This record gives sequence, C-alpha cells and structure tokens, in this order.
Amino acid sequence: MDHTKILSILEEEYEKTQSLSRGQLETLSKQYDIPLSQLAGTASFYSKFQHGKMGQVSSCRVPERPLPGEVRRILSQPRDYEGLKAALEDPEGILEKITASGLRGRGGAGFPVGMKWKTTKDVDAPIKYVVVNADEGEPDTAKDGEILRRIPHAVIEGMAICALCVGAEKGYVYIRAEYPEARRILEDEVTRARSEGYLGNHICGTDFAFDVEVVFGAGSYVCGEETALLSSLEGQRGEPRLKPPFPGVAGLFQMPTVINNTETMANVPLILREGPEEYRKYGTEKHTGTKLYTVCGLVDHPGVYEFPVGIPIRTVLEAVGCDTKQIKALQVGGGVSGGLIGSDQLDATLDIEGMAAAGGSLGTGSIRVFGQKANMAALCRDVAEFFADESCGKCTPCRFGTGQIASLLTDLTEGRGTAETAAELREMSTYLTDNARCAFGAAASTVMLSAMRLFPEEFGEKKENSVGGEA
Repeated sequence: MDHTKILSILEEEYEKTQSLSRGQLETLSKQYDIPLSQLAGTASFYSKFQHGKMGQVSSCRVPERPLPGEVRRILSQPRDYEGLKAALEDPEGILEKITASGLRGRGGAGFPVGMKWKTTKDVDAPIKYVVVNADEGEPDTAKDGEILRRIPHAVIEGMAICALCVGAEKGYVYIRAEYPEARRILEDEVTRARSEGYLGNHICGTDFAFDVEVVFGAGSYVCGEETALLSSLEGQRGEPRLKPPFPGVAGLFQMPTVINNTETMANVPLILREGPEEYRKYGTEKHTGTKLYTVCGLVDHPGVYEFPVGIPIRTVLEAVGCDTKQIKALQVGGGVSGGLIGSDQLDATLDIEGMAAAGGSLGTGSIRVFGQKANMAALCRDVAEFFADESCGKCTPCRFGTGQIASLLTDLTEGRGTAETAAELREMSTYLTDNARCAFGAAASTVMLSAMRLFPEEFGEKKENSVGGEA
C-alpha cells in the first residue's frame, strides 16, 4: 500500500477513542496488511498518538491592513494561475527564471532555489517528487500557517511550476497537526484546482500531469527537518537521515525530491508571473524579494508582516510599535532555535549576511522582543526543556545531551547552580553541536550560548570571561 497513508490511518483510528491501544493496532495491522511493528513504532513516535499532546501554536496573524512601509507581494497574489500558464508556455525557461531571480529558501537555510531544483532536474529517474514542508513547529512562528490560510493557491501553483521544471508528477504538502483550519483550506484549494484543470491530467489543456496530496503530521517538531519529514511521509518514525545522499538525488522513497518551505514555494508564481527582473527590485543583491516576519513580545501590534529583505530590524520594530529603549535582547530566526542578539544591533539588516554579521541568523524570520526584566537563564531553561521533550532519540548526543542541558539550567534558575555550572553548560553544548546526527543538536544550544555571551552574569560568570567578549 501507499505508505503515506499510515499516518492518516492512525489519525482516523485515534480520533475514534482518543487512544491507540495494542488491540487497535493489531486490528489495523490485519485490516491493512501493515506489519504490527511498523504501526506500533510509528504510533509510539508521535506525541499526538501517545498522549494527545500538541505543540504550541502562535496567535500571530496577518492584519487586514498593511502597516506603513509594509510591502505585500507574496500575500497579495491573485488566484489566477497566471504564473503556471506562463511556465507552460516556456517550460525550459523555468529554471533560468528561478535562478535569475535570486530566490533563496525561506525555511531557514537560505539555499539557492535554482540550484536545488537543478539537482533534481538533472537526475535521470522514473519517478520524482515535489514536497512542501509546512511542518512549522517553531513556537511563535506563524508565517507558513498564514500563507496556507490566505493564499493556498500560490503554494499549489508553485508546486506545479516546480514539477513542470524538474519532471515530477506527484507532490505532497506535509502540514503540522496543529493547523486543522489551514489543512481544510488547503485541501479545498487542491480540490478546486483539480476541478479547474490546474492539477491532474492534461493541465491547462497540455500533456503535463501533476497532482498534490495533503498529509498531516502528528505533533513532532523534529519532522521539520527535511529528511525526518521524508521518513514520516513514508509512514516511518520521523527520524533524520544521514546526508549525503541529499533529497534532491535520493529523497522520498529514495527517488529525487525537491523539498521547499511553504513560503519559498509561494514566491515561485510571483517570479513566473512578473519575471525575475521585477522580482529583484526588492531585497538585496545577494538576498532578493520580500520576506514574512512573525513579530511578537514587547510590541504593540504582534503579527505576521511582509517587508523587503534587507531592511534594518529597527524599521520593523518601529512599524509594529515598539519602544526600542526598553529592549534587553531580541531572538531572531526561530521561536526556539534562533539566537539572541543585543539591543545594540537594531540597525542590523534582516538578510542572511546582515544577521550573520550581527552574531545571529535570519532563519524563518521570527522576531521575539524581550524587555529589560526578562530572565535569560529562565528563557534558556524553557527552550532546553522543549528540545529535550522533542528530541527524536535517534542519536545519543541529543537523547542525553538535551536533557542534561535542561537539568543544568533548572539547577541554575532554582538556585542550585555551582561555580562549574556555566562551564558544564558550555562543554555539553559543544559536544551536542559537534556530534548530533542532525542540525537539531546545534539548534538546541543556540539560544543558550548566545545568552551566555550577552548576559554571562545571569549564568554565574563575569562579563570579561564570557565567550565573545563584552555584550
């Protein structure tokens, strides 16, 4: 059977009784001819099936009216599929236009999209796939969910254009379990697009065939990592795979697969509709276009906003109503994986290069603002506990390291820390970063190490002894 159905089978059974007993799994095993070990292993991995636990969902939304200075290009795309129609007129020109646009991935890594697509396009294989990563599991990050609620057609259109470019006939959107409304809206758009000839066979009257299936996650943060997502799509435990081979060569079911973030794919129709030159009028030379930012914390108007890439952080903060004099630090990049930068970096630009120079990262574009009274050690403890709970357990450094870091930070915040606690935290973080199987390990230490650099006194250190010098 199609193993992408396993999560759906488990979800349907779980909804009946809000549990998955051994008896239920044995019945499903016989009914669908799936090994009991695979069903039990998959069910035991995902939080939803174990104890109904679901991840934190940000309350941030896109306001109906743009802020002064906000530029809504991605979010204002019409539902006309003109980008797909343009691509069908010149299929061989798709890759050239995507590459010329300078589009970089919006999921965190910022990898050039044209380069990723070319890898899959150049592989000779009988089957290829297009996958959208909508498993937006970072707390206080909401941009992908808002895209799926407001412009699901742009994501579907982008997938079809990508499929036409690389030679794929099947696509999947892997959406996090905590987004039932977005899932319903997206599934409705898939059905509508299929009925109007934008999906399925003979798209727009041509020989091009491509279809999309929406697959629900089950509450696992680590499935946001692309290879763990592929494992989950295959009906397995969502554990990261070693790379290489990379998904572009051997991805879903070991076939060449393009995996792009939701926001990344939503940019594609814009480029094909208006051309790469127009697209490049926004952003910077190295990082083009606009970007969605989830802004929360010490601001008057938390929400999801779209601004050109490369503008100063201060511009965004002033637009959302923030007294910058009250800022202690900002967490930029992700709700848990983004590092902290100091209040002296408000003029740093929101692009990959600018954030790297400021000692941080752009990541998914989440911006959390902390006031002067924020307890950085307590923040790090909460983040560490999140990672300890969400670790897939595949590798020893993550399985034990995240828990040990959380334990040390708990001791510190509850007054049981010693003079050696900070040194132990650094040692464990270095070990985790250097030896974890995937980027999850490094992400688990990012906030803490940046906090210790900026506010060493809150971790029992002296400023002059902190790594990175003065805050």
